[in-house]
Amino acid sequence: MRISIGGEQVEVPDDLGAALLAGLRGDQPVEPPQAVDFDDLVALVARTSRLTQHLAVFKEVAMARADSTGGYSNRRALGVAAGMSASQLGRVLEGHGLPRDRRSGGVDLVVAFRTTDDGALHLADEPDVTDLPEFTLPFGPAERAAEPTEFAGRELTFYYRPQVPIARADLGRSAGYTLRHAERGLIACATEQVFDALFGDPRIGPTRPNGR
Repeated sequence: MRISIGGEQVEVPDDLGAALLAGLRGDQPVEPPQAVDFDDLVALVARTSRLTQHLAVFKEVAMARADSTGGYSNRRALGVAAGMSASQLGRVLEGHGLPRDRRSGGVDLVVAFRTTDDGALHLADEPDVTDLPEFTLPFGPAERAAEPTEFAGRELTFYYRPQVPIARADLGRSAGYTLRHAERGLIACATEQVFDALFGDPRIGPTRPNGR
């Protein structure tokens, strides 16, 4: 079966294509696959597993972005939409750098970074980062980058403002992306400016405010 989305066509097994269509329609009950050969079924399970893993990450990022649209976003409605209890929702959002309890403060917000190999500071002037806390990590964009950037594979020192309220952080399209320093137990969000510098602007028309 060939599926066409946004002008791009992808070949998928008939059973997976039918399941995708039924899922998008919200059909119940779930129809079993028509394949009967063991190898075909194993391949179907593997491809379905990769798809569900991708969608699970996509769902979490969408949840993080929804929660960061404002300081008073409706977490109860978000939890219902996600099919999660309040505690589960809190754990997921916390994993994306958002506060489990808004009363506890805001997010650690990365506002600038330095390339350690040449000492160059990006997106800020030296006086702006003098008193800011920092952490250093190697930058690996993996598959997230819209296009290769000059910072891929380099060690970067990130400067952040601690506990910035969500409404003031204005994460936008960078919501859901976090920088993690395991040894310090630090999870930090990034401004859109930092996100775009690291990954390239993902919008189709960057000059249009709503271009995606």
